[in-house]
Amino acid sequence: MGFVGVPFGSSPEEALGILNSRPGMIVPETLPSNPTKLELTGGNFAAQEVLKWTFEFVDGKFAVGTVVLKPDGNGLTVFRDLKDSLTAKYGPSAGVRKPGASGADKKTRQGGGESKKQETFGTVSFWRFAPTLADKDSKVIVCEAAGPDGNEVTEEAKIQVTLYYIDETLKPTATKGGIGAVSKSSSAPVKKEDL
Repeated sequence: MGFVGVPFGSSPEEALGILNSRPGMIVPETLPSNPTKLELTGGNFAAQEVLKWTFEFVDGKFAVGTVVLKPDGNGLTVFRDLKDSLTAKYGPSAGVRKPGASGADKKTRQGGGESKKQETFGTVSFWRFAPTLADKDSKVIVCEAAGPDGNEVTEEAKIQVTLYYIDETLKPTATKGGIGAVSKSSSAPVKKEDL
């Protein structure tokens, strides 16, 4: 229904009021006019120190909440713990994929051909919530272990853990951090006549 106590659909003013009561979070005293995004620091999420919080608003309504955790070199362990917690609460994930760019972009980042291919680290799991009678909006939670740029990394110690809470009804094309790829990967297969 929301993210860290802020219900989806809340105005920036309502969100700021709720966030002011959250311990350790550094919240601005005033809002810019017509904010589409609030970026905050401080505090904890799931017993982990937070690098950054982002609250995105569409037409003045809260639509996407993001938290970037500071896992101190054990990102995959933190990711697995969060994934286990989300699975315990919501059931198995709707899907798993690798983070970041397309295959062609990955080859470029890895230095080209097969002989130069390095082991990479990173994974993304997501949970989908269809509309119900009580909640008419479609929602998704994305848990990502990736580098700071949202792509796979060659050193496990560089893994960051990011969680996205998205109301897809309010923001149907959330593309930050490769979230758009989650929507595409879980949709119906492409038909010949669609091409």
